[in-house]
Amino acid sequence: MSNSGPAVNGPLPTPGRYLKVSLFLRKVPSVSDEYFHGYWRNNHLVPAFANDTFMSKVRKYNQHHITPDVRAEAQSLGIPVLDYDGVAEVWVDGVEDWKQIVTDTDFVKAVAEDEKHFILHPINVMFGWDNLIIDKEAGINNGPK
Repeated sequence: MSNSGPAVNGPLPTPGRYLKVSLFLRKVPSVSDEYFHGYWRNNHLVPAFANDTFMSKVRKYNQHHITPDVRAEAQSLGIPVLDYDGVAEVWVDGVEDWKQIVTDTDFVKAVAEDEKHFILHPINVMFGWDNLIIDKEAGINNGPK
């Protein structure tokens, strides 16, 4: 592969501590935005938290809520906006841990049944790792020196 641009002036990013699994969610058309976000924030946690595999393998879990107001603000900037209502972000030690979660029959049965209430399938997934550049609260600045 040719690299015709300017030279890279620093090290390549190194994999972060955890594998991050991002699950891109759309609400079922029959539910309101309020119901989707409220149900996901509250009710949907119950089957996941009741599962021992999920609780033992997950290092961090975050819900990225995308409301119609925020989506409209982003669209007003004239840039393409992904058509999702939320992103579930799950950090695990590696692919094997994620595989153990999603092949746990009790987890799959409980979560899949609950998703019928508010999530439209298919769910798109992305695996990757974080390369933290700035975290002002933690005093981190890994920008140019």
